[in-house]
Amino acid sequence: MKKTIYLLLGLFSAGTACAGDALSGMLSVPHFMSTGLVLVSTDGQRLGTPNCALGSPSRFVIDGTSAAGKVQLAGLLSAHSAGKPVRIVGTGTCSLYSDSETISYFYIVD
Repeated sequence: MKKTIYLLLGLFSAGTACAGDALSGMLSVPHFMSTGLVLVSTDGQRLGTPNCALGSPSRFVIDGTSAAGKVQLAGLLSAHSAGKPVRIVGTGTCSLYSDSETISYFYIVD
């Protein structure tokens, strides 16, 4: 029974262990791609950078063409304009742009 519980805990935590994040940091100027993707970089310390993003560890990406991406973009631009740091949590994948981790969520740090 204990082995089953440990196995289940390991399976549930495996997905989050691979996701990268950036501690509180300032955003650089966003790059707006012709595809609608938006690349942003942060000077916050990275933790758990996925292998696909090791070449550009400070860069993240969002899909500015999706409804969720538009909301994220509005928040990131607000933080950038106000000079506020953000904490970014990634998905652990580079599914949108081959060398930049996709943003799962972020929050503005006061």
